Amino acid sequence: MRVIYNALSNGVKKVIDIRIHSSRHLEVKITYPIPNHSSYKKDIDYYIFSPPQLNVSANVIKRDAMLRKFQAHARYSSPEITIDELVDSSNIISPLYLIELYAHQLIAGSSKVDDEIVIHEIQTLCNSFRHEASATIQECKDIMKRGTAQEVLSLLYHWGSETREALHRYRGIIEKIDCHYPNGNKICSAFAWGDEAMSLLVETTHIDLFRLAQAYPLLQRDTYIFLITYAKDEAQHRKNKNYISVIIPNSKDNKESRVYRSAELKKWTQSVLYLQPVESKSPKRIGGILAGTAAAIAMTFATLTAIFAERFFLKNSMQWALLIILAYVFKDRIKEGLRAFFTRLVPRLFSDQVFFFYAPRTKRKINKTKVVIRMHGSSKLPTFIQRVREEGDSPFIDMLPEEDVVHYTRFVKIFQHEKKKALGPWINSISVVIRLRIDDWLKEMDDSEDYRYVPTDEHEIEIQQESKVYHVHIIITESGDKHKIEDLHHVKLIMNKQGIIRLEHIESSFVPENAPLH
Repeated sequence: MRVIYNALSNGVKKVIDIRIHSSRHLEVKITYPIPNHSSYKKDIDYYIFSPPQLNVSANVIKRDAMLRKFQAHARYSSPEITIDELVDSSNIISPLYLIELYAHQLIAGSSKVDDEIVIHEIQTLCNSFRHEASATIQECKDIMKRGTAQEVLSLLYHWGSETREALHRYRGIIEKIDCHYPNGNKICSAFAWGDEAMSLLVETTHIDLFRLAQAYPLLQRDTYIFLITYAKDEAQHRKNKNYISVIIPNSKDNKESRVYRSAELKKWTQSVLYLQPVESKSPKRIGGILAGTAAAIAMTFATLTAIFAERFFLKNSMQWALLIILAYVFKDRIKEGLRAFFTRLVPRLFSDQVFFFYAPRTKRKINKTKVVIRMHGSSKLPTFIQRVREEGDSPFIDMLPEEDVVHYTRFVKIFQHEKKKALGPWINSISVVIRLRIDDWLKEMDDSEDYRYVPTDEHEIEIQQESKVYHVHIIITESGDKHKIEDLHHVKLIMNKQGIIRLEHIESSFVPENAPLH
């Protein structure tokens, strides 16, 4: 279940993908283009509005606990290499071309080829197939809406012939590698896994295209039946190779193994795209400095209070004891108050978390992210955000109890990264996924099932089962270097005690340009 909104920012097409990952997880994926010449900054603000009866507030939940509800993952976007570019024998940046080159060097006994580089290219080839398969299915759907039957057939034949050529060349490399390493090794296993992953993907894509063609009335069955023939050929190939992903009819164990194997292959092929975060220790160090400063101020206050008490009151008297207790009480309050003050004053400097993402191959820094989380009432938000929240809801929202807001901000800087012909020429952007766990929003909800008695036309009473639901509004904004909102999305989560039921998009009538955010 997903809702996709396209936006243009600085002339670059970007995609924000908001989806329900599970009944208890919401995902927001944002794609950032990787610049070749200059770095740029983006601020992403998440405003999560909660009904006060859910008790998702700073008085109940600590900020650090809420921060752990947000999990960030990053990866390179899938390689956007067309099938024509893959099979082009003169294309020196094609993964297939590079694999053939590396295989020739391995067989020749060259020591210049690193096994990891070869495995990365195999994974890249698989990811290219996956991206092209998805793009082909979408293109087929688009042509069926506004094109001709001949254009659809041309696309289907082109996909079928080009994938067969690419797989034929790749399997020819496997035969040579297997002869060179008769006892097998890690490289042989990587080639086999790549073969199985692409075979499974091509078979599935052929079937999906066949189903689309079946639903298209302008095509005759005999013109696209070859798709099923190709799909059967791939299934037979995996059977001949004794791959795990072979279908055995009426076998429950095989079904489980096949599903697991498919997920394992996908995870392995995409692992080359994953970016591992490196967390900076600076927030903890700054936190330690602030804590030390607060402790020093608190100690100063306590010392002065003690001196004052000794001077004007009898030791161990009631007045003396009250002053000492007062100093102790203010100690923690000073610490938290000071940190809150600095967080509001300069959130970019005093962040709750700082992450860096590095390129797996070049080890160069790609991205730096500072995270700040604040929890307060909706009346403390910028006026523009309050106006957006009021849309699509009760006109008396200002008369209702004030909503609690979790304000999660990511200050993102994308560094310039020159692409190299030999190392990742297909790298154009990174995708960052923020996954929010909603457990805290469910704890205080009432039981979702209830019963209502309603009259019927037959003058009887009918019992209807109802589910109590809650609405949680989320506003996501993107702003640039000048802290002006460039993009805005307002969604509503309909939830009950069991979790998220559905997600709805609310169109905003406000123009985000020139709206101040910070």
